[in-house]
Parts: sequence; C-alpha cells; structure tokens
Amino acid sequence: MIKIIGGGLAGCEAALQLACRGFDVDLYEMRKGGRQTPAHKTTNLAELVCSNSLKGMQLSSAHGLLKNELKMLGSFLLQAAEKARVPAGESLTVDREMFSKEVERLIAQSKKITLHSEECTELAYETPTLVAAGPLCSDALAAQIKELTGGEFLRFFDAIAPVIDSDSIDYEQAFAMNRHEKGETADFINCPLDKETYLEFVKRLREADSIEEKPFEKKELFEGCLPVEEMARRGIDTLRFGPMRPIGLGKHYAVIQLRAENSQKTLYNMVGFQTRLKHNTQKEIFRLVPALKNAEFARLGSMHRNTFIKSPELLDNSLKFKSNIWFAGQITGAEGYTEAIATGWYAAWNMANSLQNKVSEPLPQGSCIRALIEAMTTPKEDFQPVNFNFGLLPRPANLRKSEKKDFLINQNRKNLIIFI
Repeated sequence: MIKIIGGGLAGCEAALQLACRGFDVDLYEMRKGGRQTPAHKTTNLAELVCSNSLKGMQLSSAHGLLKNELKMLGSFLLQAAEKARVPAGESLTVDREMFSKEVERLIAQSKKITLHSEECTELAYETPTLVAAGPLCSDALAAQIKELTGGEFLRFFDAIAPVIDSDSIDYEQAFAMNRHEKGETADFINCPLDKETYLEFVKRLREADSIEEKPFEKKELFEGCLPVEEMARRGIDTLRFGPMRPIGLGKHYAVIQLRAENSQKTLYNMVGFQTRLKHNTQKEIFRLVPALKNAEFARLGSMHRNTFIKSPELLDNSLKFKSNIWFAGQITGAEGYTEAIATGWYAAWNMANSLQNKVSEPLPQGSCIRALIEAMTTPKEDFQPVNFNFGLLPRPANLRKSEKKDFLINQNRKNLIIFI
C-alpha cells in the first residue's frame, strides 16, 4: 500500500500512475473533509487555483514541449485537460469544474485507489509515502515535514487574477482576436487602452494600497508571477511590454486580454493580472479600462502563501527524501500546473521502480522532465521556484540562436521515442 498526501495535480497524477502499475493507493485530501485552504474555493480534486490555463500547446513553446512529453509518457491529467478544454488560441485552457470532475471520475473508477476525505499528517518511514500536499499544506503537516527534514521552509507569495462576468463587458469597446490571429477561432476578448488611459491606469496602480502589505513580501514574490501593481511600479512601460503588450493585436497603445474561464464563456479571466490590491481598489482601477467600465467581478484577485522545501538540500534526483518518502508538486519548488503534473508522474515512476526493486533508468538527455528535476535538485545557494523553460535544456555550446529551438525540439522527441 502506498500513501499519497494531497489530491492536487501532482497527487492525482501520481495516484493514477501507481494504480495503473498495479499498486494499491491511499489518497488523502483534507479539503474533501471540509478543511479548506486560504486560496481553494471547492472541495474538488485537482482544483486549479490561480488560472485556468496550462499555457501553450505548440512544440515551439517550452510548455508545449513539456506537454507533448507528458502525453507521450501517458499522463492521465493531460488527457483530462484535453476533455475539459475551452477555446483559447494556442493555449491549453480548461473549464475548471469540468476538469476536476474528469479527474475525480478517473480516481473513482480505479479499483486500486481509496480516497480518504481527511487530513493526513502522519509521516512514517515504514509506509511508502508521497507528499504532494501542495504549497498550501496545513500547519500540522508543515510542522511534521519540518521535524522530519530538520530544515526550514522557504516561502513566497503567489497572486490570483480577477474573473469577470461576461455580460458586464462592453463589447463595443472590445474586440475578439487571438494574438497574431493564430487559431481557427478568435478566443480572446481584447480590451484596448489609448495612451492617456494607459498612463492614468498605471499611475493608479503604482499609488494603490495592497492587502496586508508586509516589509518582507517584496523579497518573497516569485518573479514568474508578479502582482500587476508590482510590475507597474517597476516602470511606466513595464505592463506594455508584459501582460498588456499590444503586439499582434492591431495598432493599440496597450491591451488587456480576457480568456474564457468556462466552456459556456460566461466568465473571463484577466490574463496576467494577478494582484494583491484591496478589493474595492481593484474594482475602481480595473473599471478605468473602457471595455470594463461596468465590469462585475465573479472573483477578485487575492494573495496567498506558497510554501516549498529546499529541494536541492533534501531530495535526490528521483524526488526521494529518505527511505520510503518522496515529494512531488509545488511543495518541491516546481512552479506551474504542468510542472506539478510532471513531478507527480516522475515521482510515481521512481516509486514504482524502487518498490519493485528495479533500477530507475534516467530519463534521456534533452527531456523536459529530466531538465526540470535537475534544476530543482542541483545544489545552489539561493533556491527559488522553477518554471520549465528552454534554458534548462542542454545544447551544444556553438549552437546558433536561430537553430536553438529546432535542435531542442528534435533532440527531445528523438531521445524520448528511443526511451519509450
């Protein structure tokens, strides 16, 4: 019997992978028993907290290559995401509720998985255990892990973007279009701003008060998910070259893109607009955008704590801590939905091999998961959460910049096919 703590993306992927390899799995999810976190809204397995997008699908994007790799390796959650997909150009964007229901269906139909609706804080070397509790694990479990590892946790603060009721958008001030007109349908609602409106918008963001602002928060913010007001404070044009870039969307000074939250398209997410602003302040500032002047918010942005361990000091390259204990998901410092799924798959693969007394053959050079795991477990002075990106993949020193992507894509697919 294998114990998995956490029914998020990593835990569910790992449970399904181990079950299909013949192992009996006890899967624990405290939210099923009514114990919520500050960021989750439901008791669903595999709930997507921050955004409903798993990012790009094209092989020419880093996340697209990682998804293709997971697909080749038989990821169950990527299959679930495909079933719950909503139109969003080249991105794999899902209806959150539909996605969770599909994951729950897969878990429920497995005769090898027993779902426990309770908090689990007991970590014992006698039982093979995967800790996939996520970055919002309970204080009791955090204390257990701290005692077990003998080390301190690291923390950073993550932010959630607002969601808007589609009926409240002024479509006379917006237009439907994918960036560079990619995709068969126009999946994004674009809200343009002229120069005067943009400058006022940025000014208000820079002057706005944040929720529970603390002196140590700025240091702990993750660079890959900065609050929009923090980006605005870095420079007048930072947003125009970031989430409000107009490139590929016509001749506009700045544009805010809205992405469908559900299959009915009744809700839209403000792309890249994670924030920690006070709720009334969010409404006032975001309604400066002409298309959003009457916006009704189904959910406002918020800030929550993410906790991760010092993986380079604690885990080996199989994500194993000691004896029978492994870790996976965002608690390891793998930042992102697809990265969480990847670590769940990888930990399960290593657990299965270890428990069957098999030697885990390393994933091939040039594979996305191997590069991600090496970035997470290689010793470094200041370990921070890791997104998968092309920069993690090995390549010849003399490779031209124009040849880089094609080389990395071909290396990845060729070596994976041989491995599989």
